[in-house]
Amino acid sequence: MNAFSSALPGSGVSPGRQQSTPIRIISLFSTRKKMAVLLGAMVAVAAGLDIAVPFITRRLIDGLVTSFNNPQSSGTGILVSCGAAILAATALTRGVRSLYNYGLFRTVAGIEDDLRHATFENYLRQDALYHRNANSGQIIGRIEAGCSAVFSILYDICGQSLVPPIVTIAGVLVSLASMNAWVALAVMLPIPVYLVAVRRLTRRIYEIEQHGCEQFEAVTKERYDVAANAVTVKRFSQEAAELVRQRTLLERARVTQFRGDRLWIGVENLQNLISTAGRVAVIFFAGWLVFSKRATVGDFVLFVALSDMAYQPIAQLSILLPRMRRSVARAERLFGVLDDRPEIADRPGAIELAPLETGIEFHNVWFRYGEASSWTVKGVNLAVPAGSTVALVGRSGSGKTTLTNLLMRLFDPQKGAILVDRADIRDATQESLRLQIALVPQETDLFSRTIAENIAYGRPGATQAEIEAAASLALAHDFILRTEHGYQTVVGERGLKLSGGERQRIGIARAILRNPSILILDEATSHLDTESERLIQEATERVVKGRTSFIVAHRLSTILHADMIVVFHRGGVEAVGTHEELLETSATYRRLYALYREDRRPSRKGLGPKALDAEI
Repeated sequence: MNAFSSALPGSGVSPGRQQSTPIRIISLFSTRKKMAVLLGAMVAVAAGLDIAVPFITRRLIDGLVTSFNNPQSSGTGILVSCGAAILAATALTRGVRSLYNYGLFRTVAGIEDDLRHATFENYLRQDALYHRNANSGQIIGRIEAGCSAVFSILYDICGQSLVPPIVTIAGVLVSLASMNAWVALAVMLPIPVYLVAVRRLTRRIYEIEQHGCEQFEAVTKERYDVAANAVTVKRFSQEAAELVRQRTLLERARVTQFRGDRLWIGVENLQNLISTAGRVAVIFFAGWLVFSKRATVGDFVLFVALSDMAYQPIAQLSILLPRMRRSVARAERLFGVLDDRPEIADRPGAIELAPLETGIEFHNVWFRYGEASSWTVKGVNLAVPAGSTVALVGRSGSGKTTLTNLLMRLFDPQKGAILVDRADIRDATQESLRLQIALVPQETDLFSRTIAENIAYGRPGATQAEIEAAASLALAHDFILRTEHGYQTVVGERGLKLSGGERQRIGIARAILRNPSILILDEATSHLDTESERLIQEATERVVKGRTSFIVAHRLSTILHADMIVVFHRGGVEAVGTHEELLETSATYRRLYALYREDRRPSRKGLGPKALDAEI
């Protein structure tokens, strides 16, 4: 759990899911308590100055009326003094509100930034199974829309349009009650009537808004998916079809949104009717007080002005409530991401693993994905001495890559244990384990950053000389210098400016620079041409020296000289041994080797490795 989420009431723990979302959003101010108190004080001061103006106006009007009725009395003095007082109160109000607005903006912007960072941090800390099932575009869309919604609620809705008016209404009611309780009652009565009347209707609107959020998220998800596969769309000439699909999804979302808006129109009309009835009641009652000599003309103006101050915010509720509901629905989905807890987490008191010394052991390891009925890895027992090269071979889906993922603790086995230097990796911190491991996958993932930044990704702070030395060992230095800006060339999204072989060599350079105790090469040459494969194999031979290496391979040419070859069959280990030993003990390996030799014959030269890959 990150520090920010743990500071939030109800965040990241089960009670938080029972806390209402609006309360949870407001409680974000608890991370900045001193500033929240100062902002509250400024709101109270500004409201007091606002309410003071009608009282000054009452004195002015009553003074002028007295002056008109008494020709010998001059109204100049009261006119000047009241005018100056109104000017001063208004100027002070504007000054306090300007300070309030600036302080509120900085405070809420800071909360939004912290919330966005905390949610993205929690997203990155999720286990591999979460990322396997989640749609990244949809999650990022939830984070962005949710954080913007929280900002809107805290700054626009609460900070500007709700809290200051509520303080003003409270001040108005206290002022009216101190003068005439019946006028105060006339102003106050329509408010609970309005709230009760719209409560049931807003529940229905909330359900519609939630459904609308899901539909708009589906639009965003589909857009991300199409954008990520834009080249494929172009290859199959599906631009028009994708645009039609986008338009259809968007129209469905709008239909739901418009249905909610129609209900809000009814709420708005009801609100206008009730607030107008309240204003008219105050005018009639205050007028009756004047005619019956129980109040002055100044009192009448004061009552009407104060009632307007009370009803003006209520008139905005028809605008605020729809915005509030939409924003709350988006914020709820944001908190859903923030509250997710990873299945793979460090245990309390987890140890820091020292660099590998003796070896790695797999003890009766069983694993399956989620609720799958079949086991992906079944009863694997294997001991790997430190410094040895281990090849994992077998048909696709036999559990090879899954076993390496278990070693990296991207998943935890349902049964059995994995030991590094006789320590269960579940008792160690994930960071200390993964700092010892470097992976070169089947397709190297690169960021849209410079080549140097991508090579140094596993070892931040590496010098340029160290980066170039790693690239030279990976046989990447020469082609890097031929790029537009050398090591400062930006490789584009997912490294698409580079060829597959070039990306793989960047991946190997990254692994070399990390200087790991454990190296995993997961089918690093499976999709490459012959020349690229040769270069990658040569670079691989350099990088595995002196390290505990796991080579997952389809092509037997890459693993014939491994210290240990592990043959997988349907999730289990069929046999373990050297190349010569397995030819005697493993039927699966003999078959793979026969295919490998047949593939190398001149008559099959045109087929290349694809035929062998299809069999394996």
